[in-house]
Amino acid sequence: MTGTGRLHGVEALARWIDPELGFISPGRFIPLAEETGQIEILGEWSLRTACRQMTSWMAQGIDVPIVSVNLSAIHFRDRNLPATIARIMDETGMPPERLTIELTESTMIDNFEQTVEIVTAIRALGCGVSMDDFGTGFSSLSNLASLPVSEVKIDQSFMKGFEEPSGKVYSVVRAIVHIGQSLGMTVVAEGVETQAQYQLLKAMQCDVIQGYLFSRPLPPAELAQWCTASTSRTPPPVHA
Repeated sequence: MTGTGRLHGVEALARWIDPELGFISPGRFIPLAEETGQIEILGEWSLRTACRQMTSWMAQGIDVPIVSVNLSAIHFRDRNLPATIARIMDETGMPPERLTIELTESTMIDNFEQTVEIVTAIRALGCGVSMDDFGTGFSSLSNLASLPVSEVKIDQSFMKGFEEPSGKVYSVVRAIVHIGQSLGMTVVAEGVETQAQYQLLKAMQCDVIQGYLFSRPLPPAELAQWCTASTSRTPPPVHA
């Protein structure tokens, strides 16, 4: 939700529950999918599934403003990615303004010029583009200023040690918030788990706050129930 208490959006997460092995962490199967070349198929499936779910929520009158989908660096090596996104939106009836594509900071570093070209084309479709895990890839601020992203996410690792207002971590987070906002980007703080973290971020006027403080990952049906229940309470800004 935003500072007014409204839901800002939700993030599509890949989860694998095997009948025999149980829960398999994305940290295990995503690198394997990248290594075996299956990540492109998985990413396209995730994007299509998220768009279909969003249009289903819209039809049911469930107020989820935006769904964001994280794509691999491998996807951004494909110049046809914008066309693929456009085709999926057309197939599913997804309004472009309700879709945000996430890329990691390392993706930007990997091939900056081509990434700028592809991100610019995605933005031209009317979609948002978010830089995920910002602060972990050691990219320059000039690169951030040159990339036409609409949103920047402060990596959850910054929440460790953040609660000390006189500390260096707090100063870095505050700087990222101010820089992102000065560039016209929405700033999202990830990994927020305590009220103390929330209050500090609220005091520095961070746009959106995401983390377990508000909700753990939910399957679509439970998320719909959570959204319905949230209309009767005034929770802090959250990106579920």
